[in-house]
Amino acid sequence: MKLRFIVVDDAAFLREIIKNIISSAQGHCVGEAANGQEAIELTKRTLPDLVFLDMVMPDVNGIEAAKIIKEVHPQVKIIGCSTVDHDALIQKAFEAGFDGYVIKPFTQEEIIESIAKVFPHFKESEHGRT
Repeated sequence: MKLRFIVVDDAAFLREIIKNIISSAQGHCVGEAANGQEAIELTKRTLPDLVFLDMVMPDVNGIEAAKIIKEVHPQVKIIGCSTVDHDALIQKAFEAGFDGYVIKPFTQEEIIESIAKVFPHFKESEHGRT
């Protein structure tokens, strides 16, 4: 079974990059969102396994969105992605419900590894990763 995920980032080109990386590694994108409010609504509609969530966005930021998503859907895993690498803010993200975190700029391997940490069965099919 493929991992069902949504990608949330206010930059469309980053959503596309992340979507392609995860899709090529046994993921199935069930939606995209440009801000935290859209992420909350999309999660409610699609019930993904994973929300790949930017931290800094307009309207509702990633930390606020994660809190709401986890309150309603505690089983959904959230991996944060941001240029923010301050320990205190990253700690705040984990307290809000993040299950993993990737610093931008990222590599394909970093994305796959972050997912494998929260979904041990997830593997990269094209590159023989187990």
